[in-house]
Amino acid sequence: MQSQLALNLAGCAAFLGLAALAVTRGKKSPLAFPTALLCVDLFAYTSLEVLGNLTAEPRWEWIESAAAAFAGPLLFHLSLTFVGARRAQRAALGLSYLYFGGVALACVAPLSGAASPEFPGSDRWALLMLGGIAPTFLLAGTLLVRHYRQSGSAEERARTLLFIATLAIGVGGPATDLAAIAGMRSVPPLAAIGLLISAVLLTALALRIKMLQGTLPLLLTTAVLIGLVGVAAQLLVFRWAGTQTALLVLGTVTITLVLLGAARLVWTAWAEHRERTAQLTTLGRLGAQMAHDIRNPLAAIHGAAQYLDEERRRGGRLEDHAEMIALVLEQTVRLEQVVRDYRRLGRAEPELTEVDAGALAREVVERASISAGDAVAVRAEVPEALTLPLDRELIQTVLENLVRNAVEALGSEAGEVVVSLTATPQRATFTVRDDGPGMDPRTREQAEDAFFTTKARGSGLGLAFVRRVVEAHGGEMRLESALGRGTTVTLKLPR
Repeated sequence: MQSQLALNLAGCAAFLGLAALAVTRGKKSPLAFPTALLCVDLFAYTSLEVLGNLTAEPRWEWIESAAAAFAGPLLFHLSLTFVGARRAQRAALGLSYLYFGGVALACVAPLSGAASPEFPGSDRWALLMLGGIAPTFLLAGTLLVRHYRQSGSAEERARTLLFIATLAIGVGGPATDLAAIAGMRSVPPLAAIGLLISAVLLTALALRIKMLQGTLPLLLTTAVLIGLVGVAAQLLVFRWAGTQTALLVLGTVTITLVLLGAARLVWTAWAEHRERTAQLTTLGRLGAQMAHDIRNPLAAIHGAAQYLDEERRRGGRLEDHAEMIALVLEQTVRLEQVVRDYRRLGRAEPELTEVDAGALAREVVERASISAGDAVAVRAEVPEALTLPLDRELIQTVLENLVRNAVEALGSEAGEVVVSLTATPQRATFTVRDDGPGMDPRTREQAEDAFFTTKARGSGLGLAFVRRVVEAHGGEMRLESALGRGTTVTLKLPR
């Protein structure tokens, strides 16, 4: 009994500490939020088990059974996020939440007197739990194994193995308790130790995938201490309230609300900071690109003005320099066009004209080849003439940014960037492909979110802008990438 209590208390501290770290230090990791939710649920489950053992009050077992039910879909959610299949498997994820949510609702129904108190923690409850766990985590395991086999990076395969171990122990431990409750008395209950080990593995995984960016050992120690303080406060409430249910509920709710309030404040501040940073980053990229486009005509105007001023000092006549005057006027018109273009860039509203798309792609590739350097080959695979209804400036900006992203992804390594264009009677397809390092599935899925960019700095406008422009043309964008296998962005446009 004492060892079981010690394991549960250690699990409480570990899950509370990891939840706090995920919320406060998760930064841009897509795994941070589902990890925090799972850890909060497991903290509630283990603390309710401690409370039930200390008070022998059946109501705590009912709520504990409900918390145990929610752990299933939350862990499934985390698994899908890890392999980058959350969107693709949203139907299965929704069904999982619906099924286990129904089990959880049946567990807490006795609190209102609307159902029999015999269901929570019974053999029927255990069988329903096992019946939901089996198909859910068979699918999760299949996706993880497939992800392991398809990973081109040794580091990503190591992460996947660690996650599989976390999943196996985190599900296998509680499954032994469920089997024992369901009538398999020979199965030893290992839920407490399994959850504690899975907490340790989950922490190791979070550090390995750099989910807890900037986390030092001192911070980990602090998080564990915070968890221990939370558990100690809960134990003091148990001892102070004794068997008085109302006081126990009041104390538990107060501690929970304080923790959730602190987490909410941190989460809200972080979300606002992230949104501001993303918007400023996008604005900065747009400004950098605009500065690049303005610099050339300004330089031409400045050079022409200096030349004309020098000629004036020598006593020359303006009539003798009509070409220079024409150059100034031409570059002024160009500047006005740049300003008009960037006003439309913010709205991504296309002005369609018939454009030779093949010539446009070759023009983009020719300019990119000059700046890419000797290590990176940029080439075009496009037809000689293919006319499409496009906004030339918007599509040119999109292609330039995709090619720039691909070149920067290759860095100093030798590689190739290919811009291709194919067409059917219904649509035309631009493809920008590189053989660079690629992206892991979490980054690939996150790259489709608003304001996300694939590089830390540069003048690119980001994939969110690319998607806006393509959709404004009535088309669609698709991103494909894998570690060690490069990245391909496909733009499908109507003809």
